[in-house]
Amino acid sequence: MSIIKCKIADFNLAIETDIKTFSKIMQNYLADFKKEDVVIKISDNDIALERAMMESDLEVKYETTYKLSAIHRKIGDWLPSNNSFVLHSACFDVDGVGVAFAAHSGTGKTTHMNLWQQLLGDKMTVVNGDKPIVRFFDGEPNIAYAYGSPWMGKERLGGNMRTKLKHICFIERSETNYVTKMNKSSVTERLIKQVYMPKDPVALINTMALVDRLLSCCDFWIIHCNMEPEAAEVAYNTIINGNTSVETSIHDCSN
Repeated sequence: MSIIKCKIADFNLAIETDIKTFSKIMQNYLADFKKEDVVIKISDNDIALERAMMESDLEVKYETTYKLSAIHRKIGDWLPSNNSFVLHSACFDVDGVGVAFAAHSGTGKTTHMNLWQQLLGDKMTVVNGDKPIVRFFDGEPNIAYAYGSPWMGKERLGGNMRTKLKHICFIERSETNYVTKMNKSSVTERLIKQVYMPKDPVALINTMALVDRLLSCCDFWIIHCNMEPEAAEVAYNTIINGNTSVETSIHDCSN
């Protein structure tokens, strides 16, 4: 076993592992610090749990996959006690504004994010393609920071950075492209489905409080899109530029 020091979401994490390639996997997050915020350790039971949950996934072939997932889960369980949580989404920054596409796997969030990248070029930076960490700080009650993490999805999109999260968008397939601004009272159920929920009761309560906090500081949208280049243009002009013309249709959603 060795201890690998990493800075993730501005937390100092000392991770105990026997994964030989772990330093390479975490290369963008390696750090040198004198005091850690937490020591992350996994047990054989933790690894067995991941194996049981992934046993139907034919792509999982290596023990390292289970160990990495167990480490990620341990971090996810620890975060809520420190004003943070994992949000299943593709997150990026557009000129200092953070946008997250939250949707179930296979819905098209990465595809739609790539369309925005084609449209915006250097104006857009991908923070994390799959599991960014949302963190709040004392003294900044109305700001949610979205951080990159080493768990970036199969496309490996993202880096060690953060953005001020302002817009959270749910992707839905549609023949025509338009955007629905959601009433915040109708968002909670959708949002919770994309948040990692710890089993520990205290951590779960903390997570729910953080979700409620996120609801108060972000705008929420449904992007109805057909995955053509026009879809990104319509969504960008509506959400970022505030264009509510007929061409970039915006609808109110109260349910």
